[in-house]
This record gives sequence, C-alpha cells and structure tokens, in this order.
Amino acid sequence: MDEKTALLYSRLNSYKYLVEKTKNFIENSLQQVKNPYVACSFGKDSAVMLHLVLQFNPAIPVRFASRQETNLIDNYEEVIKKWLEKGINYQEIFMESGLVKIKNQLKNSLSQGKWDSFFVGIRAEESFGRRVSLKTHGQFHKLENGIIKISPMAWWKLNDVIAYTIENNIPFLNKYKIEGFSARTTSGVPRKYIHECLASLKDRDINSFNKLVEMFPEVKEFV
Repeated sequence: MDEKTALLYSRLNSYKYLVEKTKNFIENSLQQVKNPYVACSFGKDSAVMLHLVLQFNPAIPVRFASRQETNLIDNYEEVIKKWLEKGINYQEIFMESGLVKIKNQLKNSLSQGKWDSFFVGIRAEESFGRRVSLKTHGQFHKLENGIIKISPMAWWKLNDVIAYTIENNIPFLNKYKIEGFSARTTSGVPRKYIHECLASLKDRDINSFNKLVEMFPEVKEFV
C-alpha cells in the first residue's frame, strides 16, 4: 500500500470505527489500572499502539529492551530519537547476551519494577498462536504473575497499521521502507527467524552485517 492509497484507506468508515473503538478501549483500560507501562519494540504495531496510548497518558513509561546489536540490525537510534523529540518517558533496558535473543529474558527484564499492567502491540493476524491466545484470554488479561496484559491492537489488520502510520506521520524503521510493512522487525536476533533476520540485514546493510559478524562470528553459520 503506497502513501496515496493509505490516505484513501484512512477515510473508510470501517477504519475510523476501528481507531475510535481502540481509543475507547485504551482509555477504559487506563482507568482500570494504576501503574502501567508500554512495552515498545518500535516496530510498526507497537509504534501505532504507542501513538494511541500517548493521547491518553503522555507520561506513561515507554520501555524498550535493547541489545548490543540493536543499532546494527536497523536504524533504531534514529527512530527512537524522533520519539524522544516528542517528549516520551523513555526507559531503555539493556540486555547483554549471545547472538540469539532469549524471549523470556526480554519479558522478565521489561516487567522488573512495581508495575500492575503493560500495553503490548500484538495482533491476532500475525500468527496462529497469538490468534488463539487473544481469542482465549481477550485483550485485557491478568497473567499468572498478577500483571495485566493489555493488547489494544489485537484485531487490527496490516492495512489498518499502514494507514494509521502514514496518516499520523509515525517514525518507522528502514526495513519497512525497503521490504514493505509486512516485514518482521526485531531489536535482537530472533531464534525463530534467525535466517531471515540475518539475510535481510546482509542485503540491506552489508557494513552493519559485517560489524555484526565481528561481534558474533557464528553469524556466518546462518547466512
């Protein structure tokens, strides 16, 4: 979807209804919790979610898990700088580990503190597992540890995300510009999509890829 098409899409009543419904959900959710944060990866979905949540709580903590390779994988520094210029309450949690990021480590690091809830930008469309989880638990779900997981973007489609991003001039990563908004982005090398992640980086930015090889020589085993 190009910019012109995205702006036309944003005029659809169905899209406008979805945005308003999501805003109402966010506002209602914030009224039910006391100490929330936004778990933000600065990917397309969490960026849209962040923009929506900030309209109701501009001071909400925005927590981002970074690693030593984050700024090699994509232009995170540039994108985050644009958000900082908007005055977000940014909190970066640095995690040093091996080449492949550990999912539970990320979740545990982000949730450290006296939080009772967090917003996350997951969508049912992304995977079968997320679709089942959202249908089973809903968008406002208390986890086993007592923290409430809030998923405002649950039923958004990719075109909705693109339209909102373009309409509101939201900063987005270079990978989307080169490979399209259907591309997966991550602030660390993921176990599940390691080949795709590394091959994409090699094609997009060979200099950053070579620096990543210097940091983790085992990268060569996957590309």
